[in-house]
Amino acid sequence: MGVTTIAFAQKTKITAGTFSELKDQKEVNLVFEYSYLECVGGAPFSKKPKPEAQWLEEMRTKKNDKEASTGDDWVKRWNTAKTDAIEPNFEIKISEMWKGALVKRGLDNAKYTLVVHILYTDPGYSIPGVSSADAYLSAGIDVVETGSDNVISSLTMERIKGASAGKYIPGIGGAIAGAIDSATFEKRLGESYEKMAKSFYGKVIKKAFK
Repeated sequence: MGVTTIAFAQKTKITAGTFSELKDQKEVNLVFEYSYLECVGGAPFSKKPKPEAQWLEEMRTKKNDKEASTGDDWVKRWNTAKTDAIEPNFEIKISEMWKGALVKRGLDNAKYTLVVHILYTDPGYSIPGVSSADAYLSAGIDVVETGSDNVISSLTMERIKGASAGKYIPGIGGAIAGAIDSATFEKRLGESYEKMAKSFYGKVIKKAFK
């Protein structure tokens, strides 16, 4: 299969196929994959990307050194949040926009699967009234035949910004209120996943179906 490269604004690039194979599909399976994930941040102490496992151990140690067992609890929360609190933001938004199709995790009988490879994550941080940083992620999305590794279409998306950790909310204390609103990494990264879904549908799927 010939490889095409089509660039869009906001650093979205199709690297193979056209995604037109998804047209008229009533069900599309959805899988999130983290094998190549590198993480940074989480607090203002590190901006060098590291493999997720290494980054988590450093976060665990840092938090445990401050208060016993808090690092262990935080790592458990991180691992649970990915599937229970963060991934649903993509799933819900893509289903809202993609009319006539059910796009959902666990649809193993669907003809095609969207494999969302999360490649880079900065969960940001928020210390209300003190300092904050927004979340970002980068990802690749492949279309494969369900149950196989046959990639039909593929793209990359870079530096998708999440919820603003210090946004201004009129009449509710300004930036401090915004920081409180986005004080959890679930909230910040959840918005990155939602924006990824919006961009994927609006810039890729909608164009491919014309």
